[in-house]
Amino acid sequence: MTKEDYSESFSSVPVTRKSFLTSLLIGGVALTASSPSTRAVESTEPKQVSDTTLQRTVQESLSGMVAGASLPVTKTLVKYPLDTATVRLQMPNSPYSIFDIPNLLKGSYRGITVPLLSNIPAGAVFFAVKDATKAILATSYAGDIPKWLSTSLAVGIAQIPYWLVRNPSEVVKTRQQAGIAGYVNTTNPWEAVARVREDILNNRTNVPLWEGYYVGYWENIWYAYPADVLKFVLYEQLAGGRPVTPAEGAMVGAAATALSQFMTTPLDVVRNRLMAQTTTTEITKQSDTNYLTTLVGLAQTEGLSGLFAGAAPRVGKAMISGAIQFATYEETKQNMMKLLDKRQ
Repeated sequence: MTKEDYSESFSSVPVTRKSFLTSLLIGGVALTASSPSTRAVESTEPKQVSDTTLQRTVQESLSGMVAGASLPVTKTLVKYPLDTATVRLQMPNSPYSIFDIPNLLKGSYRGITVPLLSNIPAGAVFFAVKDATKAILATSYAGDIPKWLSTSLAVGIAQIPYWLVRNPSEVVKTRQQAGIAGYVNTTNPWEAVARVREDILNNRTNVPLWEGYYVGYWENIWYAYPADVLKFVLYEQLAGGRPVTPAEGAMVGAAATALSQFMTTPLDVVRNRLMAQTTTTEITKQSDTNYLTTLVGLAQTEGLSGLFAGAAPRVGKAMISGAIQFATYEETKQNMMKLLDKRQ
């Protein structure tokens, strides 16, 4: 597939949430898969080029996996109360207020067990796929595509497996944080997981059982993709495209994450409200609604206050999360790359 063919096929897809993400995935895979074998024919040392590409890809994937797995525990523990406050403020007719902090943060660690367990493998999968994809694109298409585009493709491809791992825990977490009936007083995390299954069985029509755990899957990707693209592209621009110290990574990461999270707050409101819904009727009705239509409806009925509900704790959470994420990522990534280079 030539760059012209890829551009034509990508631009011809109708811009709906599922078709956009599907075309992004297909296009990215086509780009990453097509070049190494064909370019090897033109090279005077085809095997050496192929081995170098594979070796670098494996290194990036392994170091990204370890770095990604090292992030979630500290990050989740630190930012969870602000995450709870954000979810509570984003619910329709919320009884919580930013001016009543004690009540807003009461029981703010409810539902943390399941996310802690799922975020470690999810983070490892995301960074392993993202870093490997970027390595392939950088090696095979050096100079052919800009860095921001390779980052965008890599993030888009990594979102698919990431949310396959994380989505069930996100559903449980959101419902516990929002105080949904049946989830509030659940002390055993596995009871909350089982409750999701019961909600589907008790209200079942034609909705498959697994959909209870994957309600909001596409909404999560539709929200997370622009948020992560903005975050990583801003980070690379602010860092100047060079390896930085953990301290520099913390400062740059905090700024990039806060800005990206603020700009994508309306998308976060929509996906959190969807995951808080528990009945088959609510889930089916929402899944048939265009994402843009939902956003427009939210803007019309609740205005800017609805679109940017929970923005203040969300930005605070983003600054803390971004600082921890990129400081830890840079330190772990660089140490892993040094270790892997020594083992060759």
